[in-house]
Amino acid sequence: MFKRHRSFSLIFLLIMILNLMVQSTFFEGYSILIKPLICLSLAFYLYKESNMKAGFNRLVFAGLIFSLIGDVLLLYAGSDVYLFLYGLVSFLMAHIVYSSAFFRDFKNNPQESKYYGHLMLFLMGVFSMSYYSWIRDYLNDFKIPVLAYIFVISIMAILSAYRYRRVNLLSFRLICLGAVFFVISDSALAFRKFVEPYSFAGILIMSTYMIAQFLITMGTIERKVVEKPQTVQKV
Repeated sequence: MFKRHRSFSLIFLLIMILNLMVQSTFFEGYSILIKPLICLSLAFYLYKESNMKAGFNRLVFAGLIFSLIGDVLLLYAGSDVYLFLYGLVSFLMAHIVYSSAFFRDFKNNPQESKYYGHLMLFLMGVFSMSYYSWIRDYLNDFKIPVLAYIFVISIMAILSAYRYRRVNLLSFRLICLGAVFFVISDSALAFRKFVEPYSFAGILIMSTYMIAQFLITMGTIERKVVEKPQTVQKV
């Protein structure tokens, strides 16, 4: 897979390195120039490499645009509560359209194996309830928005796992892993924002976020729907 996308993967690796560099104080003034390149490059590559007539691809493209808006809003948020909230809403919309895309694949053949979907449902249920209970006392006025966000991103991760055997294995693995990295990134961001800042927060949040978006985009480009077996009617 990476052989076919070698050139873009190297370009995106450079974008990742630049974004990790701007986490340091010396380079942080360049964030406004560097950070938007994450979703801009992925959206452009998705548009170039895939059939944008497909509803799945259009939804993922929309998710990248909502993520781009969220990236820009969070760059300017600082201590501005409203800009942070608007950024949160932008990423909430990104997860909703990603979820809608993943549900399309499940809907193609709902009778197929649900093993990994059920497993992710259990894991995300335990994790999301435990994590929210842990940080709830630190959220103040953000209790409801964060609860809604946790619910939506959990649904996104669960639906990514319900794609198993409804699409080719490569696309399933890339997107499901991307969804997991998104959960890690947003959990780390919530901890830094509401509980306690920590020294490597920027590196952890940005690296997992960029990997998540890259994997979801590549999984979309590599996606092939598994045809549902035809039922043979008895005469």
